[in-house]
Amino acid sequence: MELSRGPIRMFAFLAALVLALPAALSAQMATTTPRGADEGDGPHERLILRGATIIDGTGAPPIGPVDIVIEGDRIIRIQTVGYPGVPITENRRPSGATKEMDMTGMYILPGFVDMHAHTGGAGKAPQPEYAYKLWMGHGITTSRGVGHGPMMWALQEKALAARNEIVAPRMFTYARPGEAWDRGPVDSPEKAREWVQWAAQVDVDGAKIDGLKLGAMDPDIMAAVIDEGKKHGLGSVAHLGQMGVVR
Repeated sequence: MELSRGPIRMFAFLAALVLALPAALSAQMATTTPRGADEGDGPHERLILRGATIIDGTGAPPIGPVDIVIEGDRIIRIQTVGYPGVPITENRRPSGATKEMDMTGMYILPGFVDMHAHTGGAGKAPQPEYAYKLWMGHGITTSRGVGHGPMMWALQEKALAARNEIVAPRMFTYARPGEAWDRGPVDSPEKAREWVQWAAQVDVDGAKIDGLKLGAMDPDIMAAVIDEGKKHGLGSVAHLGQMGVVR
């Protein structure tokens, strides 16, 4: 019995279309404005935040007042300097600051992590830096893009953020298997492993396993992406279409 090749051709067409879209979208992505002289400073040799109250995110009650010592981009010490409503014990305070900030009456929390983020594009935020600054203004200091935008563009933005050249959170770039390379769709476990190896070389952080509306990624291909990703330190995230979840 000969099976109809109509659905197969349609699936191949849609897969090729999805892989071609990032190249077209790259031209639409606005340039992120370089960090201005008035948009923050640091890192500092020894920054001390004075008199803050900490909420550490574990469910424990707030702690404070405390002085927080940061050297470079690392918190190296959190020193309790008193009790609420009681004068601060000055002889317990760390010294040697190259910069100090008075945080009396303020709360400090760990930065929030946005685990599913997109930026850019006329339909969402034409200026990516609008999204970056919106996140930063709401305490989001790490963003996992699935993706932030076209893969190679997102990797460039990630590098700019890491060098502190733009105002943006720390970024992690996840991409669909097959995105941005020139070896065709990922349609076999072997191709899946090749793409993961290539993605690791260009500094991709993980794979977005995407289920199209006509069906999800084949289980053996999905398994190869995840297995090879573990070998190279890449994460994985799933976005399965409703027509594919039963697989």
